[in-house]
Amino acid sequence: MAETDAQCAALVQSLNKVTACHHHLAVSLGGSADCARLRDELRRTRERAHAVADSARVGLTRLLRDKAVIGERRADLERLWVSFSCCLELLEGDMRRALDVSGQFPVGAARVRTGMTGTTAAVASRALSAKDVRSREGAPAPGGPDDTQALEKDVQELGTMLNEMENKVNVPRWSVVAAQEPGAELHSTASGSSVAMLTEEGARGDPCCDPGRRLVAAFCGGALLLAFVLAAAVVMFA
Repeated sequence: MAETDAQCAALVQSLNKVTACHHHLAVSLGGSADCARLRDELRRTRERAHAVADSARVGLTRLLRDKAVIGERRADLERLWVSFSCCLELLEGDMRRALDVSGQFPVGAARVRTGMTGTTAAVASRALSAKDVRSREGAPAPGGPDDTQALEKDVQELGTMLNEMENKVNVPRWSVVAAQEPGAELHSTASGSSVAMLTEEGARGDPCCDPGRRLVAAFCGGALLLAFVLAAAVVMFA
């Protein structure tokens, strides 16, 4: 079934979420939270990301190679393509680091205390909630040689996918125009938070303008000034 623009956008959004979850799990490798369960969750999240990425690649490639897709629609698809390729590059980098760290810290070896505590089940469940996922049958044991070989294979397949994307669809990133200014969503969130904070303070009233607090502050200031004058007088007449 051919994916539509909306379906491709949903797939890229799912890939973005799964990539973030994979990164969160990968940074726990070798630390005090590392265990066989973490390795298994990392594997399942990696498989989910690979499945979602493959579906998104097929849909975006078909749409962007269609000569009838022009104008604003093509611009939107090109922005999706850039987001998609960035997710794949981040995922590939995390997978390579996971492969390296897994080799240095096998399951059962001494861990490094990273300060991270708790379980990673919630992160894995968010990643596995993304659609279009089928877990592989006969999954290898976490941390074993078969698991390492599977990770190496996934890294190679992801690299091949990136190369095929560049060959089939040529979308230079410098030619893609962003839909909004960089960081616009952060500025809008910060502005909204500032306005809400000012509104809340205005409703409560400024505590610094309380008459009782002003009286206490004036009394303390006068006492401090008197103590300073007395100390200076003692020094002068000593």
